[in-house]
Amino acid sequence: MQISLHSSVGKQRKSNQDYADYFKSDFNQYLFVLCDGVGGHQAGEVASELTTKYLGKQFKQLTKELTKEDASQWIGKVIEDVNTYLYEESLKERHLTGMGTTLVVSLITKEFVLIAHVGDSRAYVFNEGQLFQKTEDHSLVNELIKSGEITEEEGNLHPQRNVVTQSIGVTPDVGYELLELPINEVEHLMLCSDGLTNMVSHEKIVDFFQQTEDFDHLAVSLVDAANEAGGRDNITIIVVGNIHSLILEDGETT
Repeated sequence: MQISLHSSVGKQRKSNQDYADYFKSDFNQYLFVLCDGVGGHQAGEVASELTTKYLGKQFKQLTKELTKEDASQWIGKVIEDVNTYLYEESLKERHLTGMGTTLVVSLITKEFVLIAHVGDSRAYVFNEGQLFQKTEDHSLVNELIKSGEITEEEGNLHPQRNVVTQSIGVTPDVGYELLELPINEVEHLMLCSDGLTNMVSHEKIVDFFQQTEDFDHLAVSLVDAANEAGGRDNITIIVVGNIHSLILEDGETT
């Protein structure tokens, strides 16, 4: 398994409100977390970093391997807990009022891949030469597209395309979605913020995946492509390649 994480402030933002990291448990399981902060001043930066580190800390403190039976329950609980934690932190200091963040998280084991998300940061799976979007944006634009009020093409240019309908920390309660996949259906995984998907088309992302087996080069190339297209937002990508190899591995990944 190969892991590559890259982030860029983009060409039009003064600060990077994205934050991402990955963590390994004592049981050879992996948690990948990517957040895109929302809120004025530095509130978005704080929200995304706090959320990522909170999930990582809880994961590293696990005292047993997560099975299919309890993995979904654990993910759901930790999302609800970090939402409460962030919401309460936002009430303590004036400059953090209203802070929040999107979240896309993936738990990878030798048997299954679990994906959860809140907001419009996405998870994609590349398998057998095809790229599949596995999350559905919690966003105003996506609601308008689903209702038929606008087309997908119009959504790409909509002035409120960055408005999310769910986020971590903004309200006392949060809605999230979970998806479980057998590991043999996930050759490569990509988590990304909307700074990529708003600037680079699905077809171009597919081309990048099909043309390279160097996953560090792939992630850098995708970030560069988003910046070359205008870089209107922060861009963050985690690529996890050759996930199938986990089935055969007993120890460390490469």
